[in-house]
Amino acid sequence: MSNNSRYHFLSEDEAKFFQAFCALVIPTGKQLDSDPGATEVGSINYVDSTLFDFPKEVQDYFRGVITQVDGKSREKFSRDFCEISDFDKDLVLKSLFLDPRTREGVFDLRSIALEGFYSDYHDPWYRGVTPWKLLRFEGKRISDLKKDWTFLKVWKDHEPGRMNSKDA
Repeated sequence: MSNNSRYHFLSEDEAKFFQAFCALVIPTGKQLDSDPGATEVGSINYVDSTLFDFPKEVQDYFRGVITQVDGKSREKFSRDFCEISDFDKDLVLKSLFLDPRTREGVFDLRSIALEGFYSDYHDPWYRGVTPWKLLRFEGKRISDLKKDWTFLKVWKDHEPGRMNSKDA
């Protein structure tokens, strides 16, 4: 799998996998503008930037889990995970979850997908409803919390005022 300039760590195939996985775990609601999911806030870029900073053995571990999920998908449906229906994706993940040898990997994929959304991450160019606002997660101290994402590669490389290639 070769890397490209669109993502910092993920190959195009790995990014397609995580796009499909994150959208399955945190789908878009009925009204795109007021009920965003992982796709709209850019969870894929959180995953990409986070994995970019992980040690090589952790990166290899996640790549191995992707290979397992895609392998199970091809075994059951003769297609990669990102190419099958959400119902079939659930079947693939359930079969991996029920196997004690692959259960932890499914949990780890789910954890990074959930973290990419529920940590209130959003892409630097995203201007819509943020996950915490969507969930009405506002408290006396929480609402004043300034979230600084500049430690992530996607934020480090983003130039304010310049349209990102993903926006075009």
